[in-house]
Amino acid sequence: MLFRCHSLVTTLALIVLLPILGHAGVVVYTTDASFLTAAGGGVTSQSFETAVLGTPTTVNFSGGTFSCTGSTYCPGFFGISTLFADTGSQSVFFATPDTATFTFSSPISAFGVAIGGAGDVAPITLVASLSNGDTANALTNYTGAFDVFITNRQFFGIIDTTSFTSIAFTGNNSGDGIFLDTMYYGNVTTAVPEPASALLLSAGFAILGLRWRRKSHASRSQQPDEPQHSGRAAVPNRSR
Repeated sequence: MLFRCHSLVTTLALIVLLPILGHAGVVVYTTDASFLTAAGGGVTSQSFETAVLGTPTTVNFSGGTFSCTGSTYCPGFFGISTLFADTGSQSVFFATPDTATFTFSSPISAFGVAIGGAGDVAPITLVASLSNGDTANALTNYTGAFDVFITNRQFFGIIDTTSFTSIAFTGNNSGDGIFLDTMYYGNVTTAVPEPASALLLSAGFAILGLRWRRKSHASRSQQPDEPQHSGRAAVPNRSR
């Protein structure tokens, strides 16, 4: 019985860890609602209304900076836009293949941002690289129009089990003007599993219950007959 209980606990632990092991500590969200629910209210919103240009390749906002590295378009096509905005009247922007980086004044574990105007020159895969070494695709082979934040609005959110202080975006095409707005950042207060993870966990419990019942039934049906005692009185079981 002890061995069976140990096996049960081990199997259950593996099932619980599957979502974590499968994503290497990173969970990606594609809608504002799912990201905010998972973050549990522990994030700060930023719409860049008070952001200012610090240097030709740096934008300062409350809580951090937005910077551009590369020589193709920045600093020429980089900075604060008052023409295209998802929230309020300003956004920040850059163009591929240059790299744009958000750097925060303190470590965070959750980040989300609206992406506008991407993929209008060619399909784009936009990679997000975190300072802790983790990476995720913000966009994958995506094609869109240049009607920034109207019909071409995407959302990328990420929650990591390891904190990070910066996140850099790099695209694989060239000349693609990308606008970023309605940003959230901070630390998770209530971890809510993705629907797929919750379904996997429920299925795991169901499978474990079925296996437990089958093993218990098989064990009872295979019990040997009571031994026959002859010439000697049976020793009573004092535990009964």
